[in-house]
Amino acid sequence: MQNFKLRFSKKYLIILAFIIIIFSVSYLFLSRNEGFYDKTIAKIISVDEKYSNVHGINGETEQIKNQKIKAVVMNGPHKGQEIELQNKTSFSQINDLNLKVNDEVFVTVKEDANKNVVSSQIIDFKRDNYIGYITMLFVALILLIGGYKGFRSLCSVAINICIFLVLVQLFLYGFNLTIGSIVASILFISLSITIVCGRNKKAFSAIVSTMISTLIAILISLLVIKLNNWNGIHFEEMEFLTHAPENIFLAEILIGTLGGIMDIAISISSFVKERYDINPNIETKELIKSGFELGKDIMGTMTNTLLFAYISGSIPIILLLFRNNYPISYIININMSLELIRAITGSIGVVLSIPISIYTSVFLIKNNKIGEV
Repeated sequence: MQNFKLRFSKKYLIILAFIIIIFSVSYLFLSRNEGFYDKTIAKIISVDEKYSNVHGINGETEQIKNQKIKAVVMNGPHKGQEIELQNKTSFSQINDLNLKVNDEVFVTVKEDANKNVVSSQIIDFKRDNYIGYITMLFVALILLIGGYKGFRSLCSVAINICIFLVLVQLFLYGFNLTIGSIVASILFISLSITIVCGRNKKAFSAIVSTMISTLIAILISLLVIKLNNWNGIHFEEMEFLTHAPENIFLAEILIGTLGGIMDIAISISSFVKERYDINPNIETKELIKSGFELGKDIMGTMTNTLLFAYISGSIPIILLLFRNNYPISYIININMSLELIRAITGSIGVVLSIPISIYTSVFLIKNNKIGEV
């Protein structure tokens, strides 16, 4: 017992030391990375604020904050020079920034004939520091809770991001998006599950189950949409891409459905494998029954997760339309049709993945079709 505690303590000390090193290096880089940017960056050293009120067209009054800012240029030919900036921000902060001391902003600088700064203007807020800090927190939590498997999960995420970026680049060069999405999805499924779970019965079962469930869910959705001749689905946002919106929509459904289905497949495969390892003589009917009990518990929460994930992206436009007295029927029909189709398709995949994962796992594990590698 003492040896186990000692090994356990050493393991977490190593992980903790690794996390501290990553945090330290990342913090030093994020706090001094201005030199890597081509755009001029300025750090705010003082802010003088004055308030005023403006009246809207509907009679409402909104408070406006006028900020007179002093900042120091952090990169480029004017590095170290002090500049003055003007900023205006409202209570709603829809298209403006509420700046404070030590914030960093991208600015444009106008020069005179002698290369002296004549005027400067704020372009946008520099956000990479905060994104970096929350990413470091995410990495730390995964490593602390997941250990080596957490590290493998991070590797899986990094590889999937690279695959997605390659897919986007291929699309920009004219590659067929539907074919690219299918290939990318196969890579997402195979690599994600194999990296995290290894090469074994459980991983193979989850991969097969995910692919079958995703394929069936997509085919059912396509059949329903095709029979309806794509009526009722509005592609307003996609039409700006000057590509067939149907292909983009199919790619969205395909990639967006994978996460929930993979989650179900690996959970059920792991459960069936564990039950079988505990009792290799367990009857097939009992193993299937136990799998369905677990699947029913997961199904409700995962379906809601998909629905909330898709609908949450439409909250700003929904609130805006409600505020302008648009009826709920119009909002659902025009602005939420895409999200609802995505959510329903994902839910179909989730529901189908339960029996498919159960029977696939039981067949492969009970019959020893795939051995441990």
